[in-house]
Amino acid sequence: MSSQASHSSSEQSAAPVDTASIPLPLEVRSTPVSQRWIWGLPLVCSLLSVGLFVSAWIDRGHVITIEFMDGHGIKPEDRLKHKGIDIGTVERVELGTDLSKVQITVRIQGHAKSIAKEGSRFWIVRPQITPNTIAGLETVIGAKYLAMEPGSLDAPSKTNFIGLENPPTSAPLPGSLELVLDSPSRRGLAPSAPIQFRGYKIGQVIDLGLSSDARSVQVRCSIDPEFRDLVRKGSKFWNRSGWRLEIGLTGVEIEAETIHQMLAGGIEMATPDGAGETVSTGHRFELHDRPESEWMSWSPSLGFGVGRSELLGRVPPPQRIALRWQERRFGFRTNEQRLGWCLPLDDQTLLCFQEQAVAPEEALAGTSLIEIVGQSLREQTDFVLAMEPGIKLNPMSDTSQVVRIRLTNPLPKAIPLWPASRVQFEPMPVTVQNVVIIRDRVQASINIDASRLTDDGKRWLIDESVDLNEDLHGLPVFDIETQKVIGFLHRSGTERWISLVAAGE
Repeated sequence: MSSQASHSSSEQSAAPVDTASIPLPLEVRSTPVSQRWIWGLPLVCSLLSVGLFVSAWIDRGHVITIEFMDGHGIKPEDRLKHKGIDIGTVERVELGTDLSKVQITVRIQGHAKSIAKEGSRFWIVRPQITPNTIAGLETVIGAKYLAMEPGSLDAPSKTNFIGLENPPTSAPLPGSLELVLDSPSRRGLAPSAPIQFRGYKIGQVIDLGLSSDARSVQVRCSIDPEFRDLVRKGSKFWNRSGWRLEIGLTGVEIEAETIHQMLAGGIEMATPDGAGETVSTGHRFELHDRPESEWMSWSPSLGFGVGRSELLGRVPPPQRIALRWQERRFGFRTNEQRLGWCLPLDDQTLLCFQEQAVAPEEALAGTSLIEIVGQSLREQTDFVLAMEPGIKLNPMSDTSQVVRIRLTNPLPKAIPLWPASRVQFEPMPVTVQNVVIIRDRVQASINIDASRLTDDGKRWLIDESVDLNEDLHGLPVFDIETQKVIGFLHRSGTERWISLVAAGE
């Protein structure tokens, strides 16, 4: 009996145990991975909230206060603009503590907060139509707004500003030519009134005031840098009110300009054909009430553009050259000569027309010579015709061909020389370019627009509208685009063209 019980007990102890059916304690159960992220969501949301708060704090901008004498209807939510772009918003408009001024609080957007610098200027844009001003017409229908002109980026930051009651007058551009015009009366002129040349704006009035003896009105003007070479000592200025009424036998003629010029006035300028020298800052002119008929017919060829004077200042003036020889007529010897121009080069050669280097067939042998800068040069002894590079002598009939004279002895050191590397010896493309005829006085050089030139394959024909006298015959021609001497001016009788240096065959 006992043996059977012990046998049964041993069988039960040896049987395997099914652990999967035994429940485990709650704290040791496994958690799916997807459920673990739930515990991190509050932390992520907290970090995101902090980031958004910081970003909003940074983008909330910079608050400044601007003080004006009058609010002119400006109100909260109106805009602060610069170059037509919203950069801020008006937050408050309130009277100052002494009730005499208006304080406007503006919040500048974060990307534009650097404009709040010392020297920045603010004003209220509103409709202004007076005999002296016309501005802000866009606010007749739309909302008024604040405009500004930033100070230097290097200036210290600032939060309190004094606003301007009117838009500031534009400062002259660097390199402008400032003039003073004496006028018997103001005649409706105001700051910012335009100065025109052929109806094109080239400058503006800066300021006006009585002269020290109160006998005239002094108008201070500025001419933009690219147009300063248009003003010469012989230039004339007159007051142009913007409209003109003429009554005659043929009827009534009304000439009107822009609305701004009709209200604010303007000044017109003309320069004579014999332009004269350029002027410097501070030069004084008389401001006439009306132009003379002669002024309206002036049509000089004047070069202009930023840097033109400096560019031409690096061009050495050409030198006068005379070819002299003797001929026998009716049994007597006669002295003959040709006067012209040449360009000395730094390799001790001269460029000129063939007619200035080669005497005609009628010349007696051994009598021809060239005179230049006080020296008398004889062919073969003191100079020879240089056929290189790229220049071949045409038949004697083509005396307007450009030739090169090689000197035996160097020119005096006082003579300015032009680099041979800046002469267009290689053939040029057939497209004409803007050119300048270089004179012995650089400021008297003549500009010719490409539209007045025609290429016929070997030379550039010049339009008859360009005023050129025969004294200019033989002067070098300078290409503004390539900054090289490309040829010489041929002007004789009705003939006018540019003979190219590299056109010879």
